[in-house]
Amino acid sequence: MGKAIQHPDRGQGLVKFAAAAWYTPILIGQFVFAAYILYTYGWPLLGGDLASWNKHLSEAYIPGRSGGNLAVMAHLALGVVIHIGGPLQLVPAVRKRFPGFHRWTGRAFVISMVIGVASGAYMLMVREIGAWTLQAGFVAQGAFILWFTVVAVRFAIARDIENHMRWATRLFLAASAVWFFRTLIMIWFVLTGGLGIDTSDGTGWFMDVMSLVQFLPLAVFEVYWRVRDRGSFAARLAMAAFLWASAALFAVGVFLATFGMWFPILG
Repeated sequence: MGKAIQHPDRGQGLVKFAAAAWYTPILIGQFVFAAYILYTYGWPLLGGDLASWNKHLSEAYIPGRSGGNLAVMAHLALGVVIHIGGPLQLVPAVRKRFPGFHRWTGRAFVISMVIGVASGAYMLMVREIGAWTLQAGFVAQGAFILWFTVVAVRFAIARDIENHMRWATRLFLAASAVWFFRTLIMIWFVLTGGLGIDTSDGTGWFMDVMSLVQFLPLAVFEVYWRVRDRGSFAARLAMAAFLWASAALFAVGVFLATFGMWFPILG
C-alpha cells in the first residue's frame, strides 16, 4: 500500500473554532469590566464624590495630590477605551466589514495603551500598590505593552497584515493581563475561600504567583499559532481540547467576577 497522504490543514479548522470559543467569554467579560469602570468610577465623578473611589481602589483619590489623582483618572478613563476598543480589534467580522472603524479604534487603543503605561508608572511611584512581586508584574506588563505596540504599528504601516495581527494579539493579551488577574482570582476565591490572599492589603503567596500567571495567555498564544499553522493533527486536537476547557473556565470566571466582584448588586 502507498504511503498515506498528509493533509497539512487537517484539524486546523477545529483549532480556529476552539480559539473563537475561547475568545467569546473574554470579549463579553472585557465589555462587562468596562461597564464596571464606568459605573464604579464614572458615576461618582459626575456626582463629585471622588472619595468613594477608595472603596474599590486603595488610595485612588487623595485630597491635595492633583498629579496622582489625575493619573488615576486618566488610567481609568483609558481603561474604558482599552477594554471596549481592544477586544473588537480581534473580531474578524469587524475588521472585514468596518475597516475604517478597525483602523481608528486601533489607533485609539494604541494611544490609550501608551498613555496608560505612563499613568500606571506614575501611580507605582507615588502610591503603595501591593507587594514588590505585584509591582514587578505591572512593570513587566508595561514593558510588554510598549514592545508589542512598536512592532504591531510597524507591521501595520508596512501593510503586513498577518504579522500585524499576530503582534496586535500579543498586545491585547498583555494589555488584558490585569483583567485575567481579576478573573482568575475570583475563581480561586470560590474554590478556596481566598487561600494565600490577604484581603486587607492585597498581598499573599497566591498574589505573588498571579503576578506571573497573569501572562499565561501570552504563552498559550505562542503555542496556539504554531500548532495551528504547523502542528500535527494530534497536536491540533490537543490544542482544541485545551482551548475548549479554557473557554469553560473563563466563562465561569466571567460569571463569578461579574456577580461577585464587579456588579454584586445584580447577584
